[in-house]
Amino acid sequence: MYYRRELPIMSAVYRPLEARRFVMMTMGGYWPVIDKLQNGHLGVVTRDGDFHIGERGRLVFVSSPDGGESWSHATVISAEGSDNRNPAFGVTANGTLLASFIKQVNYTDGVYDQGPHRQPTPLYISRSEDNGANWITSLAVVDGHESWPVASPFGKIVTLADGASLMSYYRSAAGGATSFLIRSHDGGRTWVDPVTIAEGGYSETSICDLGDGRLLVVMRTDEEGALFQSDSADSGYTWSEPRRLTGSREHPGDVIKLLDGRLLMTYGRRLTPQGIQGMVSADD
Repeated sequence: MYYRRELPIMSAVYRPLEARRFVMMTMGGYWPVIDKLQNGHLGVVTRDGDFHIGERGRLVFVSSPDGGESWSHATVISAEGSDNRNPAFGVTANGTLLASFIKQVNYTDGVYDQGPHRQPTPLYISRSEDNGANWITSLAVVDGHESWPVASPFGKIVTLADGASLMSYYRSAAGGATSFLIRSHDGGRTWVDPVTIAEGGYSETSICDLGDGRLLVVMRTDEEGALFQSDSADSGYTWSEPRRLTGSREHPGDVIKLLDGRLLMTYGRRLTPQGIQGMVSADD
């Protein structure tokens, strides 16, 4: 069953844009990650069940058969344990849906502990072979190890032409967060080749496949909350020095390649006037 509800939209902060807005879900919708499924539907993995920080958070999946105008009820991916959150989401070459996330356990009497004694958080992976109707969740196996410690995964899980799926995550440290990339050659069952993209304060990394082994990422910085870009010419095994794209408090970012070949980066603007902004590149 799908439900359609259109809402008014204001998109004229800088100039009027033709746009339509539809309700995807209510009472939730934190950190939604969208992708197109092989059956033509759109799928979104997101979080509901609690506030931005809260132990009752769960991870859910909703889908749309008509390009985002009507949406299904939420299918629960993971509700067990404390605070399922921060999803990454993508589709493998054979159509399997992958959702990665963490279960944040650092709470005391319902209050999130931001002190120095927080426990490491393992990486989880859920797989669906039936376009999101059913999900199987397990600890992610990275380089042969379960309970791979992360601060969080992020953004789209990107599948390359050779079938490899790429996912970003980051870890926190005293010198600032470090952004990493891992890849899977078996549909998300196992992950290998952890690569450092950037260290010294980089997190929330979005990946865009430019083709022919070329990749682009945009990353949030710790201090100013600006976005920086890094590039790879060898399918993500080595990366360029990051260069700045946005001003302070303009994050997080997401980059897609449009049908006409241009790149579109959208990002949050956390300064007045607040909202969503975009940049377009015609030269990759």
